[in-house]
Amino acid sequence: MKERGFVVSGSDENVYPPMSTFLEERGIAIAQGYRAENLAGRPDLVVIGNAITRGNEEAESVLERRLRYCSLAELLKEFFIQGKRSLVVAGTHGKTTTTS
Repeated sequence: MKERGFVVSGSDENVYPPMSTFLEERGIAIAQGYRAENLAGRPDLVVIGNAITRGNEEAESVLERRLRYCSLAELLKEFFIQGKRSLVVAGTHGKTTTTS
């Protein structure tokens, strides 16, 4: 998203290398912990990870402020996949073999 010109930031409980280094090198700010103040201003879109549950201070702030939010899967669909043809390989066995 940053490469497409969006301002990107994030928050997590435990941010550590190599992901913290990867994000830092790209100028993506990461807040340690989930707090309402991490959503300063009015973000255009908040991506909420599937591990986040009701009661999470940041998620509750999104709902209370009626901010636009989605899952990562929804973001990928809207910004990267929609309008394109996709080939999807699913199932319990054989995905790696099929795609190689």
